[in-house]
This record gives sequence, C-alpha cells and structure tokens, in this order.
Amino acid sequence: MRVLYFGDPRGALALLERGATLVGVVHGRRGGPGWSKLLPRLAGVPRWTRPDLDAVLGPLADTRPDLIVSGFYPRRIPASVLALAPGINVHPSDLPRWRGPDPITWALRAGDERTAICVHWLTEGVDEGDVLHRVPVLIEARDTGARLADRLEAQCAEVVADVALRLLRGEKLAPQPQMGEVTWAPLVHPDEWEIDWSRPAVEIDRFVRAASPDPGAFTGIGEELLVILGGRPLSADQFEALVPGTPFVRSGHAFIRCGEDAYRLDRVRLGQRTLNGRQLAELLV
Repeated sequence: MRVLYFGDPRGALALLERGATLVGVVHGRRGGPGWSKLLPRLAGVPRWTRPDLDAVLGPLADTRPDLIVSGFYPRRIPASVLALAPGINVHPSDLPRWRGPDPITWALRAGDERTAICVHWLTEGVDEGDVLHRVPVLIEARDTGARLADRLEAQCAEVVADVALRLLRGEKLAPQPQMGEVTWAPLVHPDEWEIDWSRPAVEIDRFVRAASPDPGAFTGIGEELLVILGGRPLSADQFEALVPGTPFVRSGHAFIRCGEDAYRLDRVRLGQRTLNGRQLAELLV
C-alpha cells in the first residue's frame, strides 16, 4: 500500500495510522497542525516542499506509488505526475459548488447552511474529478472562517485516508459525476476585505465571519483602520436617517449603520489595541 502524498500533515498522519506506507511526501508548506508529530515518522522517506513537480518527476517516479493522495496541496498537480498512479483529492465543499482554493470562505460569504467533504479522482482540471465519497456537513450559524476550517480540515484528513485505504485494499467504489451548477472559490486578497456598508447587515455579518480572525474585514473610522473581529446584525429601524457606514452608540455599545439594519461591533482591532464593543463606544462618544 504505497502512497505518494501531497499536502497537509494531518492527512499524512491519518494514512500512517491506518497502515499505509508513505513512499514520498510533498509539502505545501512547512509547519501547520500535525507537523511536529509527522516529522519523526518520515525518517528515510523522500520529502519535498513546494517543488517544481516536473523538475523532480524522476525522483517522484522512483517512489513507485500505488496511489497518489492529495489533501490541501496549494498547487495543481501536473499530468506528468498524475500518470504515475491513480490519484484522489479531498476538497471541503459540496462539489461542484465552490471549486477552487478558498471554498470555506465563499460558503460563509454566500450564507450556505451546509457544505460537504468530497473525495474525488484527481484530474488535470481543478476539483472536477468524479466524486468517490461525499460527507454532508452543516455550517453552524455563528461559524467563522477559522472555526469552520479547523473543523473541516481535521475531518478531511480522516475521510481521505479512509477512502485511500479502501481503494488500496481493492474495494470497488462507484464514482459519481459532479452534477449541478459549477461555482468558483478564488483566493481573496487581504485588500479585498474592506466592508461595503451599503449592503444589508446580515450580508456584512457573513462577510465579517468569513474573514475572522485573519485577515479580518476592515473599515475606516476617521483616519484609523478598524478591523472587525466579531459582531452581530441587529434591527435598527429608528436609525434609518443615518447614512450607511455611520457609527453610532446605543445602550453603551458601538454600532455601524448598514444599507439595511445595523451591525453591532463586539470585538475589534484599532491600531495595536483589541477592544470590545463597549470600549469602542467610549471612544466614539
């Protein structure tokens, strides 16, 4: 059961725990959850970090894999590598919804109530192979980008390792073509997280949670940059006369008027300081 693995350390650990033999590991980056546990178990195993895959094709071929497994590897794996063995990838979305590198962010921004973990055959295209296994996942009402990512990424490691072992043992799985509308989840640059206060408060809340805690959605307060780490949408009909983007204080708490309703600021970063909503309100009065 020889596996050439690409990606997150947790997936590699899950494969080892199930008895797979890792004949090569290609890291997307050094570090991350599971890194310190994984390194001692890779003694003598060829490893690469973000290499030019075509340039190391010979050494990769020398690993003679039975299966290629990918979990959160940040680059496309070229056809020359995919020709070495069948390959599977795990993706944290309900494919074909949110193909691409940032599905968790876009699911939260869109207000999706559910997502999935999909294991699919690796192809030259991005996240487009037939799905071998799909696990539905509910998105909780107050999930942030970080919280949902932690939950999904840990589950993804276990799910892809289970599917890999089933394939390596010769189990015949029934691949299902991806059906429905294809939507894309490109990476969001930190500069694109500026809040548009003309939008409804519920939409702004999704936007803030998707960016929390890092890089953080932001806005300007006077000449200072305010990074919003948490808050909630609230009805604010009595403040309809305020222009969207206007901060105000009610009951000792800070709010900002939105295109529809208002957004209560519960936790923010102002310069080097992290403040709660009441502390911010004191500065606004």
